Amino acid sequence: MSALPGIREKLEVLDVQELKEAFFSRANEVDAAFRFPHENFDDIVSRNLHALPLSEEFGGRNYGFERIFDTLVEMAAGCPSTALCMAMHYYTLAGLSRMPETPMLRQLFQDVHENGEFISSFNQPNVMSQFNKASGFELVKVKIDKVEGGYRINGRKHFVSGCERFKYLPVYGYQENTKSKLGMTALMVTRDDPGVEIKNAWNLSAMKASMSHHVEMSDVFVPDDRLIGREGYGVEDTNELSYWSRLAISAVYQGIAKSAVEHTISIMKRKRDLYSQTNLATMPGPQFTLAEMKIQLEVASNQLRGFARQADEERARGEFTDDLFQKSLITKYYVTNTANEIVRLAMQVEGMASLNQGGLLERLHRDVRAATFHQPTDDLLKEILAKRTLGVVTLRNRWN
Repeated sequence: MSALPGIREKLEVLDVQELKEAFFSRANEVDAAFRFPHENFDDIVSRNLHALPLSEEFGGRNYGFERIFDTLVEMAAGCPSTALCMAMHYYTLAGLSRMPETPMLRQLFQDVHENGEFISSFNQPNVMSQFNKASGFELVKVKIDKVEGGYRINGRKHFVSGCERFKYLPVYGYQENTKSKLGMTALMVTRDDPGVEIKNAWNLSAMKASMSHHVEMSDVFVPDDRLIGREGYGVEDTNELSYWSRLAISAVYQGIAKSAVEHTISIMKRKRDLYSQTNLATMPGPQFTLAEMKIQLEVASNQLRGFARQADEERARGEFTDDLFQKSLITKYYVTNTANEIVRLAMQVEGMASLNQGGLLERLHRDVRAATFHQPTDDLLKEILAKRTLGVVTLRNRWN
């Protein structure tokens, strides 16, 4: 019996490898067609890989930070847009799965397992840079009012990856007259709720197939039992999500970097220099570049894995430390910037052909550029990291 977990783990790895190959075979087509890759998500559900962070009761495999990291890297090496959507799904499921169980959450987990449903990430609460309750709505762009039997939501959830497919749309909104510092309430919205509308707004050149449209909410009624955590304490009660988001998003761009390195190795083995007709694999310039790419990829992977393992350990203890918070910022910054550099170096090796529309590096170059725009962006990230290091963090006054 002791061999069964090892056998299952090997089968899971094979499943992910098969998915990577299938995703890769479709990635250029869905990018060029600017369409959502529904078939990739059908494949994920057919292998029961959509419930990985959940407990076995809900068809999951209790995946923690490190296992989710490994899974997303492989998915992203196949199709970055698919992996980005799955990153949002996985990390939100993982964070919610550790909250006190409610009938609503239990029903959601069952729906994911039994019906192959997906969940988006929360909108950004924007409380890390500057927050004043008087301007709470302006920061989050979603307003929540308490009404009889539940809540009324108005506002917009920006850039929701996978919203063409994903049923559950958790949201933070500013609610007046709460006793909390932030005044942010978390609620579970679904695509089928009256007043919810998907606005086709995604027109970016990066992660084209993610179809990260806006979600408009106009007088959307959400019953009391879909409250997540406590009124006004939505951000505080879902604090684990901040660690998950930086892990999952960084893993996606690590997967892009891995794909670029694999492509460069393939190019060097078969391509010849234009003038000398020497195989690139025997030339010192490309060799040095490939070595630099490998070093950067390995260091980024070790940074991610170290963060993931520490997060798993602290999660098991039930408390996340400030050291882990700072490491999450360092990891996001290093991995996302390094991924951009690795793709740039890969393009230098392939040359002008790397700019051909429909080519792998042309697509990866567009996709990887989105890495540093995920919140917190580089400037804000550095500010937060320095303030946490110095002990001068304040919610009320950002710079003094």
